[in-house]
Amino acid sequence: MSQEKRIELIKQLLEERQELSTKDIMEEFGVSQDTARRDIVLLTKRGEVKRTHGGILLLDFGKSVPNFQSRLSQFTKQKTQIANEAAKYFKPHNVYFVDASTILLKTCQTINMPLTVITHSLDNCIALSEHNKVTVKVLSGTLNHENRYFYSNLAVEELADVVFDTAFIAASGIDETGAYLLDQGDAQIVGTAVKRARKVILVAEHQKFINKSYYRICPLDKISMFITDKQPTKEQLAMFSPYTEIKVAK
Repeated sequence: MSQEKRIELIKQLLEERQELSTKDIMEEFGVSQDTARRDIVLLTKRGEVKRTHGGILLLDFGKSVPNFQSRLSQFTKQKTQIANEAAKYFKPHNVYFVDASTILLKTCQTINMPLTVITHSLDNCIALSEHNKVTVKVLSGTLNHENRYFYSNLAVEELADVVFDTAFIAASGIDETGAYLLDQGDAQIVGTAVKRARKVILVAEHQKFINKSYYRICPLDKISMFITDKQPTKEQLAMFSPYTEIKVAK
């Protein structure tokens, strides 16, 4: 295969995944490390990608977060692995808050045991309605059509009367100051649920350390467990409490 043909295929793959490592290119195209690096150098010189330590990113990656439907259409093997790992921490007869996210929607599709889920997610409700052992309670409010969750001041007040065994939450962005979401109403509901939970499990792909979001859910020392798809770097691990359990989904 010529380099130009491979470059076009790399660009197509990058559109799907948003991030590629040198190892990814080597494995996908059966080339050596030197060849993969030459391809990365060429793409970088052309201004078509952003080079990182060990790979490349889409130029606009991390600048914004796609809406719910766009994220759902980009569902990856890594997201499925995170969702399946999260499902292991649901236990019968407990009460859970489950955030509005594509990963946790996938988790909801696998749960069928006698427990209670409180959520503000339209799609979580639809998925859980297929499982008659689960008691589903939806928070009241107006539907955010773009990201498919309900919000109202009353919903926040409703959460004040509940104690959750575990709150399962997602994030659009993560940095040393906390976990963030793109929408203020969403962050307010999820942040309130975190305060009412005995345990908080955060699910997110490793790229969320790059994404920028604006409304903080909580500081990272509130996270009991972080489930992700790739071992965090030393710098990323240092953001969390030493008591936070880190799980890399396989």
